[in-house]
Amino acid sequence: MNIGQLLMTIWTVAYLNTLLKSVDFLSPLISDLILTVVYWFVNLVLVGLAISYFQNKSWIRTVIAISKGFTSTYLLLLILAGVGSRLVEYYGVIALVPMVIAFLTISFVFHHYYDNVVKLQQKVEEVKRFNHNFLTTMAASIDARDRYTSGHSLRVAYWGREIAKQIGLSSEKVDEVYFGGILHDIGKIGIEDEILNKKGRLTPEEYDKIKQHTVIGYEIIKQAGMFHELLPAIRSHHERVDGKGYPDGLVGNEIPLIARILAVSDAFDAMVADRPYRKGLPIDQALQEIRRGAGTQFDEELASHFIVVINSLPREELEKIIRQNGQEHKPFQDAFH
Repeated sequence: MNIGQLLMTIWTVAYLNTLLKSVDFLSPLISDLILTVVYWFVNLVLVGLAISYFQNKSWIRTVIAISKGFTSTYLLLLILAGVGSRLVEYYGVIALVPMVIAFLTISFVFHHYYDNVVKLQQKVEEVKRFNHNFLTTMAASIDARDRYTSGHSLRVAYWGREIAKQIGLSSEKVDEVYFGGILHDIGKIGIEDEILNKKGRLTPEEYDKIKQHTVIGYEIIKQAGMFHELLPAIRSHHERVDGKGYPDGLVGNEIPLIARILAVSDAFDAMVADRPYRKGLPIDQALQEIRRGAGTQFDEELASHFIVVINSLPREELEKIIRQNGQEHKPFQDAFH
């Protein structure tokens, strides 16, 4: 693949070079600059095409991601090489002296810059790990108050993340969905234990109180001044696309994407998980309920993608994830990473 893309890139630039030589009004430096940019762009596109194919990712997003990386340095070196070759052609080998000085200076500056970038990325990763551990611990605390739903938040986060990957969201958005799933029930902190842990059916009044957990959680995170990007997940994961959800009665695409994703994963986990007063539904029956609710309770496209995600997993692995308990910390974490 790499040899092929290099040959195609060189052929393209050679063909363009022949065309440019037939144009008399372009200076050699301008011509070189055009050829350099074309070489860089064709190389970028072909490499992006190969990576997107092998990794099953969006081609455009892959090319954009590559262009934001070290490829800009590659382009700069190509331009310097082109200018250097012309200077040697006009002034001889002595012209290499200022070019070498310029190259060493640029090399030093970039080396220092990238060292700082690496250190910054390490700090960002440390913050991400801290946030993950913090949010995971918070999810365990939330689920601990409701002994019937141990591990629920992490499972919802897991299913949500798989849907986000399936529909091709960026890694940043996938992480947002995952963390939104972890925190989606944080508002249960404000619900009385007698209601959370009640055996059997809730009264209408008790159910109304349970429904307040979305607003309570929203206000908690809003007042905390952090994780604001997760607010839609917390407030709107019980909205329905037909407008019959809560707390705001949003319709269709009025519901934020992150909330529509978590609505499906939350409902699935609620159906398949065991409760003291009932056995969890079989997976196939729960998927049938997801199909039945597509277009009314759930976003139809997201429901379809979720079913693909579930059917792509071996049943043994699927059952293991569903039966994971938040108290089984180590195997639970292994299943989710």
